[in-house]
Amino acid sequence: MQFTHEHREIQKTLKRFIDEEINPHVDEWEAAEIFPAHEVFKKMGNLGLLGLCKPEEYGGAGLDYSYSLAMAEALGHIHCGGVPMAIGVQTDMCTPALARYGSEELKRNFLAPAIAGDMVGCIGVSEPAAGSDVSGIKSVARKDGDDYVITGQKMWITNSLQADWMCMLVNTGEGPVHKNKSLVMVPMRDGPGGKLTKGIEVAQKIRKIGMHSSDTGLIYFDEVRVPQRYRIGAEGQGFIYQMQQF
Repeated sequence: MQFTHEHREIQKTLKRFIDEEINPHVDEWEAAEIFPAHEVFKKMGNLGLLGLCKPEEYGGAGLDYSYSLAMAEALGHIHCGGVPMAIGVQTDMCTPALARYGSEELKRNFLAPAIAGDMVGCIGVSEPAAGSDVSGIKSVARKDGDDYVITGQKMWITNSLQADWMCMLVNTGEGPVHKNKSLVMVPMRDGPGGKLTKGIEVAQKIRKIGMHSSDTGLIYFDEVRVPQRYRIGAEGQGFIYQMQQF
């Protein structure tokens, strides 16, 4: 495909932002093994860069996926890999299913703030015994009244040390492994950048051989209570939704 004038203008805007707000700090963030996601994402949200392909009614630009490709290409202008990876999680890993299948309430409470840069999101799939084999996850959400009560752990989770919410894949039934999972929006904090939700523990910050500025964590969930209405789409369809996100 060939980029249009509109594609190039978005790339120019993003590269200018990178030169002014990201690249001057990359060495510092890499050494610290974390970058200020809320600060960077809010500035990107103000420029309309976190929802290029998301619906306009939630703050997105409503553009086609070619604009995400243009943005991904421009992110290569960043002088490290960790920050663009964190941005990609926000725009293309933890929000697509929410935008496509989420209820109006979920879109207002989680998608719109993510597009605006007011909330940092993460995607909770991999576990210590289930990395590439998504069907093998063990985290469970049992029903209790109108709530799910979630117990388990998620490993190698990008953005998780700073995330305000997790789009989490959990077992919600006893059936076949590809039909017993659901995606659930789990608030990780009591507000943007606030205290961790009761029952959630950042058990470990994971050191890596690269991508240092991208914070990566092992997260424990111990009887974490979430309303069942925070499920994305139909119960038991989480594996399918997650494969589409991937």
